[in-house]
Amino acid sequence: MKEIGSEFWISDEKLLPVRERDGLFVLSGRTAIDLILQDILKHKSVKNVYMPAYCCDSMIAPFLRLNIRVDFYDMFFDGRLKYEIDADKNTDILYVSNYFGYENTLSEDIIRHFKAKGSIILYDRTHSYLMEDEHVASDYAFVSLRKWMGVATGAEVEGLDSVSLSVCPYSEMKIQAMKAKYHYLQGDLSVEKTAFLEALSRFGKMLESDYRNYGMDDLSYALLKSQDLGQMRAQRRANAAYLHEKLQLFFLGELSDKSCPLFVPVILGSHAERENLRRALVGTQIYCPVHWPKNSLITSDMKVNQLFDCELSLICDQRYGQEEMAFIVKKIKETN
Repeated sequence: MKEIGSEFWISDEKLLPVRERDGLFVLSGRTAIDLILQDILKHKSVKNVYMPAYCCDSMIAPFLRLNIRVDFYDMFFDGRLKYEIDADKNTDILYVSNYFGYENTLSEDIIRHFKAKGSIILYDRTHSYLMEDEHVASDYAFVSLRKWMGVATGAEVEGLDSVSLSVCPYSEMKIQAMKAKYHYLQGDLSVEKTAFLEALSRFGKMLESDYRNYGMDDLSYALLKSQDLGQMRAQRRANAAYLHEKLQLFFLGELSDKSCPLFVPVILGSHAERENLRRALVGTQIYCPVHWPKNSLITSDMKVNQLFDCELSLICDQRYGQEEMAFIVKKIKETN
């Protein structure tokens, strides 16, 4: 059994040239947030954003860079994902997300309430990219595409007119690393795993500080346009349904007809239990991430610590089918 999970790869397939871009495509989700904030600040002063505590540093960084105060609404799991949102809160921006592509992880009543109060609604569609009948009354939205498929860079932004973007000087490094991973998985003994892993890590480090005003690279855009999103959605749903059926675990969301999971998130009984399972799966080359490393603003008294400490994201993406899902189930049951 080959490895399951971890970074996507880029194969040597030949692509038809794509000349016209049918939207605004930028380097990353962080780039998208920054561009949205630049647009908002043209029209009004922004003092604070009210956003979910269950998030990563990359979502927070563009706000802090512009001296916008980040206020969190707390979150926790009690049979389902729950929010503690202060309806009386005054905020310039309300940041919302549908978690992991599962329906009913976002309250549209809350959105309408804050919109009526004059807040700008910023919708992070990264997790809900392939959900059906998605209706969120947002002023701005974006999706980080590289979380879903084998593209080196890419996020799509909604709510902005065209903007001037530069070519990212380090995107080619990631392209070559992803191609090297493809050849490694094909059995090319001349490819050193440590070399492409180090390159992928360097890309991530560079992205942390140098992300402003860059566009999606041309190869990644062509790869995006070659994707069969309908097949991608169907495969992810089939994989997720298998995991839901075969595993007796606490799932963060319910797989409805509208859902299309980014991952299948489960909540373990403790941090130690989560880490034990995660390490056991890595030992069989199943690489399930956690969402997320705890961001820098989380305090010990917040309920969201439960999610950071106990969540594990099971792999369900379109690279795999029932054989791989059965292997994941088998290894989880062996661990338990």
